[in-house]
Amino acid sequence: MSNLPALSKVLQRDNPELFTTEGLSALLHDCICLKYAQNHRFTYPSLLDTSVYLGLAQLGNATTGEAEVIRRVSASIIWAKNGAETVQEATDFLFLSRKIRDNIHQIQKSLGISGVSQRNISIRDRLFSYPVAEDQLFTLESDRLAIQNAVPEIIRYFVNLVQMPSAYNLFLVDKDERKIPTAVATVQEAAARAVRAEIYTESHDWQVTGANCWQGNHAYKVDPDEIHLCLHLDWNENEFIFFDALHPDPTRWPWGVVTE
Repeated sequence: MSNLPALSKVLQRDNPELFTTEGLSALLHDCICLKYAQNHRFTYPSLLDTSVYLGLAQLGNATTGEAEVIRRVSASIIWAKNGAETVQEATDFLFLSRKIRDNIHQIQKSLGISGVSQRNISIRDRLFSYPVAEDQLFTLESDRLAIQNAVPEIIRYFVNLVQMPSAYNLFLVDKDERKIPTAVATVQEAAARAVRAEIYTESHDWQVTGANCWQGNHAYKVDPDEIHLCLHLDWNENEFIFFDALHPDPTRWPWGVVTE
């Protein structure tokens, strides 16, 4: 990676925090969004210079095939300004994106930069923070340990949200997406097998659009309509267990309310 010092100097003019979790994650995100540059606010506007973007693809040793893709993209000035306009350009873009991702992951691992950030959430006026893997970055072994160690605290937070007045109705969601009434003990038992846990909410404002027809718009509510818990049972994203906690007020789902 002989050209890394020169490239990093250019990119650090855009963002001095380049070699951090947030900095590398933003760099990868910008590289993906380069295809739609007109609609993206760049953390690293230097990437709009094609030579900088291609430099990231050339950080490691390039095969003959990779070198040909880089040469082809370098010769296309229109591609850099307007995004991919042909199948070949789209294919080249995808290829280079993967090459750049691998190169940045290699930098991340060599410098020991964490692939985890803290997610701050507030549900039912209860603040909480827990570690989550950055989608764009590599998850180090130390990151996996931090994520797994956070599972018990996430479960306690979820259980507290469900049980505080007014208590939510708790369900296990089966593979056919049927909601089966369940107890807190079932959640705690399942959590003992989890390597990751995630919490998210969902709320809507529903408007009648016709006979027995409603349209829902996403809405913020202090007490959300639904609180979801996803338990990951392995690191390969093959096995999950889902729990849903639903607000006790049935009018949150108007199609199930009988009116005179």
